[in-house]
Amino acid sequence: MTKSMTGFYNGSMKIDKINNISVEMRSVNNRYFDFNLRIDDDLKYLETKIKTLVGVVVKRGKVDLRVSRVTDINNEKKLTDEQILTAVKDMKRISSLSKQEFKASSMEIINFINYYQGSEKQKINEKKLMDFLSDALENFNKDRKREGSVLGKILLKNAKEISKKTKQIKSYFSSDAKQYQKKLMEKLEGLNVEVTDQRLQQEVIFFLQKSDIQEEIDRLFSHLIEIENLLRSNEAVGKKLDFMMQELNREANTLASKSISNRISSEAIDIKVLIEQMREQIQNIE
Repeated sequence: MTKSMTGFYNGSMKIDKINNISVEMRSVNNRYFDFNLRIDDDLKYLETKIKTLVGVVVKRGKVDLRVSRVTDINNEKKLTDEQILTAVKDMKRISSLSKQEFKASSMEIINFINYYQGSEKQKINEKKLMDFLSDALENFNKDRKREGSVLGKILLKNAKEISKKTKQIKSYFSSDAKQYQKKLMEKLEGLNVEVTDQRLQQEVIFFLQKSDIQEEIDRLFSHLIEIENLLRSNEAVGKKLDFMMQELNREANTLASKSISNRISSEAIDIKVLIEQMREQIQNIE
């Protein structure tokens, strides 16, 4: 299934009695996999594991992930008088050495104890955290699949329209070639130029060989089949689809340059417009 490179997830989970983990994840289109993780200092040791976990799910795009711990102060253990006095003493010493006036709120003292003395900062339940991130990634991926499905339908619709117009050009070419031969003979008659039937036939054959579009039509149909197969694939196909747009555009340009009638030119231009629309949508496909 086609996936969009755009996605969003926001959620939280209670890991233990006092710790909640909050996760926010968003992504936008990018040529490569660009991962940016913002995480609390005491959880930084998990960076490599988290990046590996995300890399399994996301193959392309710029991903911003914020993982933070929220502590429920109401459920924390009571601080002893000794802990508080020691913290205040240490904070006053730091203020004195830095030649600053000592000022500290109750919350700042608690934070000092937690982060510098480490008495109350419990070690996180790593398994629960990683399991929660896996669930978050699954929901994040659902969002990307949902949007990717919409993009895939748009691309399939355009591909079918290109196929329809290519068939139309093929049917036009046969009758337009005969019309060209008729016009050529009329022009020659108007100029009173004597041309043998053999010479006229040679000129028409030369022109038709030069303007023959069967190869381009065959390649267009082949590319469209490949595009439909890619859109039904479960792999990251954005780069391949982008390449296929280049191939389609090349054939459409050749069709336009070989055109022998206004209606063929018009259909070729319409095909190029459809290809450009597809190219814009593909920029957001993983």
